[in-house]
Amino acid sequence: MGSTVNAAELNYAESVAMSGHAADGATTFDVRIARFPAQARGTLWFYVYINGQHYSLVDELVQLADPNPIAVLEPDATFTVTGSSSARLSGQARYQPNMRGELDASGRLHAVAHPTVGVGTIPVELNATFSAQHAPISVRAGRIEVMGEIRGQVTIDGVSHDFVLPGKWHEQTGPRANFAPAFTYLFVQGEGLGLMATSHTAGAWGYVFQKSATLAVTTMQIDPYGGQERRFTATLENGEQVRGRAQVLREVSVPIEGKRRPGATVIVDSDIGRMVGVLNDWQPNEAP
Repeated sequence: MGSTVNAAELNYAESVAMSGHAADGATTFDVRIARFPAQARGTLWFYVYINGQHYSLVDELVQLADPNPIAVLEPDATFTVTGSSSARLSGQARYQPNMRGELDASGRLHAVAHPTVGVGTIPVELNATFSAQHAPISVRAGRIEVMGEIRGQVTIDGVSHDFVLPGKWHEQTGPRANFAPAFTYLFVQGEGLGLMATSHTAGAWGYVFQKSATLAVTTMQIDPYGGQERRFTATLENGEQVRGRAQVLREVSVPIEGKRRPGATVIVDSDIGRMVGVLNDWQPNEAP
């Protein structure tokens, strides 16, 4: 089955991302493509942290390799943007436990944690493959998330580094007049486990992965934005709770629609174990 989109739906958007984090947080990356088919435009976020240095890019001038909407209900799909920066994220068996993904991205990045919009000066290439550890989860309408392992190589100004990292793949499609209502998004992974939980004005969504099984998150409480340590409680569909604290390792941000989305790499100590990942906030002064 394929998706169909009326060209008049100017706000229809598609996004796909792959990200990975070493267990100590010392190596991380995130590549995200957003496509607006009816507007014939896209954006690319490209971030790497390695050897104590940030590299980041937000390119709002990338072009769509294919102007048509992606057939998001098909088992295989490829999202591609081109231009002075380029990226391709291709998923196979996207709704099965053996889901796989491939990533190729290149661009000129800034050596900063808080980039401005536009290309930088440092050439960076990243190639990676993703192998799922469970079937992708439909955490809400139009969005899937899946945890797994990522193997790849990043080349920064001609110097290459191989990596094997816990990581994730996610996709989101649907009408989007603006980026999002206020939210707090926590995504962390450990050895054979992980937690994804989003708190927003309408409630919460997400899931926990443990012992090769998944359970939905139904509620999420977390300390407000601004602290270096934020305690949280995620309640699961079976009534159990995961409690923990997220310690900020380093802060980053992304420019979006004239504002900045603050984020951080965090280490989480929790009831189910130690995990590493990201904690992002959007319009934190308006968050629940």
